[in-house]
Amino acid sequence: MKNRQAIVIGIAALILLAWRTDDNAQSQSIGSVMAVERQADVTHPDRLEVAMVKLGEPVLFKDLYETKAQSRLKLLFEDDSILSLAENTKLKITENIYDPAKSRRSTVIDLVNGSVRALVGKFFGGAGSKFEIHTPTAAAAARGTYFIVWTSKEGGQDPTGVVNIGESGKVVVSNINPAVKGSVELKQNQYTLIDEGKPPIPAALISPSLLKSLVTSTEVKNQVKQEVPKGMEAPGSDVSAEVVTPVTGTPGTKGGGTPTGGETTTPSLPSVPPIVQQPPTNKTPVNVNVNFP
Repeated sequence: MKNRQAIVIGIAALILLAWRTDDNAQSQSIGSVMAVERQADVTHPDRLEVAMVKLGEPVLFKDLYETKAQSRLKLLFEDDSILSLAENTKLKITENIYDPAKSRRSTVIDLVNGSVRALVGKFFGGAGSKFEIHTPTAAAAARGTYFIVWTSKEGGQDPTGVVNIGESGKVVVSNINPAVKGSVELKQNQYTLIDEGKPPIPAALISPSLLKSLVTSTEVKNQVKQEVPKGMEAPGSDVSAEVVTPVTGTPGTKGGGTPTGGETTTPSLPSVPPIVQQPPTNKTPVNVNVNFP
């Protein structure tokens, strides 16, 4: 009887330990937000409410990100991989294992809808290493390259598109359903489409106009977070808001000193008029005669 109780207690302890380990893994940072334009939302795995994405905040395992109309987002991972989300894009980080000591990186991104550009700049040769983007119809596996995946509707009603825009490396694309046999390997500027229940079409060169549209839609400029030093804020001012300026771009102004779109200017010191010198006071000469005895 005692042995049975000990076994039950031991199993409960293991379950509790596994639960805590999984909870810690989900709350651990795996990257950071590099840039956010307009409004993007995130749902963290340990919270039910949706929050607005903030520049510089950590990216967590199993985070769900969604960009709104005319908004874009860029995420940087610990292994230096980068995801750039176009507007109206929704994706979730479903797998992330990073062990540089064993040269292992295993990342899986679920793209529900929209467009995402992925930069996979490093190669990891450890067992089980991979970087994949999944959609309702496709699985795109990168081998150290730069590629874009897009799907316009949830549920796979429209085919998924994948294009390799990197100068080196390759992307191997197959149907998300392993029962559908067949895959294609994409080289630079080659793309494919994958319909539900069908293998990907043969690789073909993408048209310059479509490529330009995809690159432009997933272009997100890097940003930096500037904080106001303590003691420098004006009395009664709110310094909790972040001041974001693009890293790239040439400073410039329009008439009246208004910064041009996407550019920054260095404020100049206000001009101070010279102090007007007062004319000397009129004086009347006075003669003083002093007689000495």
